Amino acid sequence: MAVELSISHALIAAEATGPRTLAKSEGFPFAWEEAARLAVVRFGQKPTDTAVTSGLFALPVGREHVAVVRVAGLPSGDLGFRFLVLGKPLYDLLGDPFAIDDRFPVDWVQRGESPALAWPPEPLPPRNVEAIREILKTADGPFLYGSTQALLDGGRICLKHTDSTETILRTIWQLLPIKSRCEIWPATLAFSDELGFQIWAMPDPPAMLPAGTLSEEQAKDYPEGRYEWALQIAVEAGDQAEMDRLFARRSSRETLRLAAMMLAGAVLIAVGVKLMAWL
Repeated sequence: MAVELSISHALIAAEATGPRTLAKSEGFPFAWEEAARLAVVRFGQKPTDTAVTSGLFALPVGREHVAVVRVAGLPSGDLGFRFLVLGKPLYDLLGDPFAIDDRFPVDWVQRGESPALAWPPEPLPPRNVEAIREILKTADGPFLYGSTQALLDGGRICLKHTDSTETILRTIWQLLPIKSRCEIWPATLAFSDELGFQIWAMPDPPAMLPAGTLSEEQAKDYPEGRYEWALQIAVEAGDQAEMDRLFARRSSRETLRLAAMMLAGAVLIAVGVKLMAWL
């Protein structure tokens, strides 16, 4: 089955009176517009004492679509939100909200209706072990590896926003397996926890984080897991084949689904054996 490559988009302004749609593409349904406005509200209000206005986040839109959202300050002083909405099959193939956002620069002065965008019929380039090794040479390795393992274990991480936050999350995304990247929702900036991101940054994180959420220091000290350990060895050795194998591993959701199917199969076999014994 061919994957739908079209990408709908909309610009939403977070005005004092509430979210207002400034522009949208053809075929951007009212249900998505309402969902986008709700997401803007749940994103949170910018504190008056912060100048931070730029960020990126991704979140599901129902079960069949995903939104990649760029946030920026508008000349009016309001926050602007550019929503790119694409089908889940296309997002699963790409798996990188940062690359998706990079492909389509934002026209913040656009108004009214415009044509939908389209992803070119080509995949993203594969991740190169040498490039990742170079990135990690100047990065905080313990934090990046610890955060990656924590996310794969189902944890959440709340960071304090800095000028390097987006670079940090982009690097973590380079370390995650392909399938897991499609199930973990990041935000390089958020003013609340209402959208349920797995890893997000705030200008002033609360002293008491939600249950199951790690701070940056806790992520750095997260117990070493098998994936983190194996990936670190592969990257340091420059082993492209091993890194590709690790990136192709099942996600936790797929593993649970497989276990449930195996359990259901075992139950059916047991029931079948008992029925045969009664006959």
